[in-house]
Amino acid sequence: MIVKPIKTKEEYDYAIARIDQLFDSPKGSIEAKELNLLVLLVNNYEAENYPIDEPDPIEYIKIRMEEISVV
Repeated sequence: MIVKPIKTKEEYDYAIARIDQLFDSPKGSIEAKELNLLVLLVNNYEAENYPIDEPDPIEYIKIRMEEISVV
């Protein structure tokens, strides 16, 4: 298991595929430890490359009010 920071889209795609392979690994296994590390690395890569802005509180309230009125 070689785990290093994700720097490119190709490394990111590989990490996502590997996470999919490892998803049902037994808790405490080497594979589960690799899965945990990959999830952290992917999370870090996504935070740096695909940041999500905090929602505007007023807009959130408006959207939520619309959702409630539809039901």
